[in-house]
Amino acid sequence: MKVVLVILSLIVVIVVAGYFGLPVLIEKKTAELRTDMQGLKNRVQKIEEESKAAPLKPDANVQEVIKTVNAIFNKMNSLEASLNKGMSQTDGAIKRQGNATEEAFKKQAEAIEKQKTATEEAFKKQAEVIEKTNKEIQERIKKIMFDARMANIRGHILKARIEIVAKNVGTAKNELDLISGAFEDTKALASDENKKTIEEFQTTLKKARTEIDTDLPAALNRIDFLWYEMGKMMRKA
Repeated sequence: MKVVLVILSLIVVIVVAGYFGLPVLIEKKTAELRTDMQGLKNRVQKIEEESKAAPLKPDANVQEVIKTVNAIFNKMNSLEASLNKGMSQTDGAIKRQGNATEEAFKKQAEAIEKQKTATEEAFKKQAEVIEKTNKEIQERIKKIMFDARMANIRGHILKARIEIVAKNVGTAKNELDLISGAFEDTKALASDENKKTIEEFQTTLKKARTEIDTDLPAALNRIDFLWYEMGKMMRKA
């Protein structure tokens, strides 16, 4: 989770930096353009002041009129050229700045997309690890429960043997019935291999219960065999 939190923090930092940083960059780049426009404005104002300061006299001759008009015309041409140049530079700068801003946003979007992909991949891997770990834990719990039930059944087999030796047939039968039910419940926790073995145990147990009434030593031998085989299976597991 720490890795995921760090990744999410990086995404937030990138977005905030882009949001607040780009306006500052644009402001810095356009400061010079505003300065140039202010200079052009000052030049226009100066020309207007010169025109007011030296107007044509009412009795001015043709040469003076031509001279004055030419001077104004030249200044207007110079001013127009300066304005055109300034506008061209301004348009170029705005275009370049727009391209730079667009490129910056594009790179930022690509970075966010990459970060998003990395985050999704991290979540996916983490989910896989959690699922695998959970499965392993469930298997361990299942095995522990299986071993505990088999140990409990083995204890009842020992008790049944004692009852058979003491010739307490009724009590021995009850124990064998209890063991048979316990075997059936335990199969739900067993692997396919162990299920097959338990079914073999149930067959042996069923024969031993039948022989209690007709051949007590044979029943005892089957109980001893069952005790031994269960011990061997539990040691193998």
